Amino acid sequence: MSRAPITLEGLSPDEKTEFKRLTSAPPLAIPTIVMLVALTITFLSMYVLCVAGWLPLWVGMLTNSVVGYVGFSIIHDSVHRSAAKDTRLNDRIGQFALLLVLPYVDIKLFRWAHIRHHRFASGERDPDRFFSGAWYTLPFRWMLIDVWYFIYAWNHGDKISWPPLKKTLRNAAFFFALVGAAIWAGYGWHVLMLWFIPSRLILVSLGFSFFWLPHVPHDTTQEENFIRATTLREGHEWLMRPLLQYQHVHLIHHLYPMTPFYNNERVYKLIKPELEQHERAVQRGLSIRPTIYKGSAAH
Repeated sequence: MSRAPITLEGLSPDEKTEFKRLTSAPPLAIPTIVMLVALTITFLSMYVLCVAGWLPLWVGMLTNSVVGYVGFSIIHDSVHRSAAKDTRLNDRIGQFALLLVLPYVDIKLFRWAHIRHHRFASGERDPDRFFSGAWYTLPFRWMLIDVWYFIYAWNHGDKISWPPLKKTLRNAAFFFALVGAAIWAGYGWHVLMLWFIPSRLILVSLGFSFFWLPHVPHDTTQEENFIRATTLREGHEWLMRPLLQYQHVHLIHHLYPMTPFYNNERVYKLIKPELEQHERAVQRGLSIRPTIYKGSAAH
């Protein structure tokens, strides 16, 4: 593997201490918990208000789509055990957040598949390779993130993935039985507008911003060049921070996966001089295709 070393030799002792703090899981990620509480209240309020007829279903559909998209950062941090140092608490936080998006998925199954992405990004064994392809197929691929992960785990499962896969399938059977009962009881439109459509919109949004965009143009595997395989984005940070939930510097996440999402940009600023010594892919402003910089160490 051609993983360019990030030595951090240019950091002062105080900066190294700060770097360690920023890239380590906190006892409890307070910003993450505050966000989870706010999103849960919003999510439940939409169901109550829309089912009671006090808000139109389209408002609930759009709100729940935003809630699920933002909530992915909580799930993602939990997958990397950066929501809390206590592993049980960390997983409970992530599992609770999953209820807002895909209530039948077990957090441990998502962790198994996602860690394989981190090990083999853009390579043959990367499960996320499915989410790139011809442009006209991309929205449909992204819409099926949960389905594809089921298929991938079924075909490539091991002793780690089988228990959470079985649990996920049991959860799915129970959940869709409830969905069927709700439809039979006359709440079909509510299921469609408040859960099904939002769940697909959430996955399409995540497919674009989290699964596909940070690895464009998908022509360099992580094994070939660790730093070059994942992009950085510079420009319009005031917009990119909320839109991409601090994943506009996604390379930081691949280098230091336990970094809480809200610390990614601060870590990037801290080690930017070191990164500039290496070949890197930088997306400028609103561009999709990155500019490739060889790095000062290559000259």
